[in-house]
Amino acid sequence: MQSSEIIDAHKLLTRYATGERNFSGTHLMATSLKDVKLNRINLSNATLQNANLSRARLIGANLNGADISQVNLSLAVLVEANFSGASLTDTILRHADLSGVLLSGAILSHIDLSGANLTSASLISACLLNGCKLVDAILVGATLSRAILSGADLSGANLTRTILSEVDLSGANLSGAKLVRSYLNRGNLSGANLVDADLSEASLQETNFCVANLTGANLQGADLSAANLNGANLSGANLQDANLKNAYLNGLNLHNADLRHADLTQANLRGANLIGANLEGATLLEADLRGANLSHANLTGAGLLLTSLKGANLTGANLCEANLIGASLNIINLNEATLEGAILPNGATHA
Repeated sequence: MQSSEIIDAHKLLTRYATGERNFSGTHLMATSLKDVKLNRINLSNATLQNANLSRARLIGANLNGADISQVNLSLAVLVEANFSGASLTDTILRHADLSGVLLSGAILSHIDLSGANLTSASLISACLLNGCKLVDAILVGATLSRAILSGADLSGANLTRTILSEVDLSGANLSGAKLVRSYLNRGNLSGANLVDADLSEASLQETNFCVANLTGANLQGADLSAANLNGANLSGANLQDANLKNAYLNGLNLHNADLRHADLTQANLRGANLIGANLEGATLLEADLRGANLSHANLTGAGLLLTSLKGANLTGANLCEANLIGASLNIINLNEATLEGAILPNGATHA
């Protein structure tokens, strides 16, 4: 195939039918190839601007380095296609089957992937810029390490068991998204919308959730050790059995949050809003709760050894069976708390 050759749809299909597969570097601008079957075709470095490939079948196609801007690929079948290094601006991929595709290093801007299937796809270091749409997209088992998805719309997307280490999801919309057992270590989700998102059993070590909205999010069993949740909203979130060791929760809104059996060892909860929170059986060893509001919180059986509670509001808090040995607080703070069976800072058990 001659590099930079300009061909029309009829010529392409005729030559493809004779067995030719190499169309590398060709120009197919504004070509209509709707519903065609072009499996295993080589369109690397080709120009496909404004082409209509809706419902087309390009299984295993090579589109490495191709210009696919403003192309309509809605409902197309692109299983295991290679898009690495390709340019996709204003490309429409609604409900396309992109399972197993290679998009590593690709640049995607204003792209619409709503409802697309990206199961097991590779998007390592891909750039999804300018508000890309991935509403209800399926990204189960996909790899998005170091990908840039800042401001992307992933509401309702399924990212179960997805690898998202060091990903940039700052300002992204992940409301109602499913991230069960996903791997987000050292990711950037600052300012992200995670309302009602499911992050149960996810690995979130050292992840940045600064100013993120996690209202009603499910973080049961998640590993948030050393995560930065400064200014985040976790009102009504489920953090049962979560690992929050050394987590930065300073001034956090945890109103009515479920923290049963959570590990908050050495966590910074200074000035946090824990009104009505459930901390039954939680571990708060050496945690900093200075100035925190724990009014009406449930701390039954909680481990508060060596915890700093100076200036904390414990009005109406339930500290039955809690262990407060070595805790730093003013005894007057306990006057309006329920302490039956609690072990006090001096080691004595409250009657």
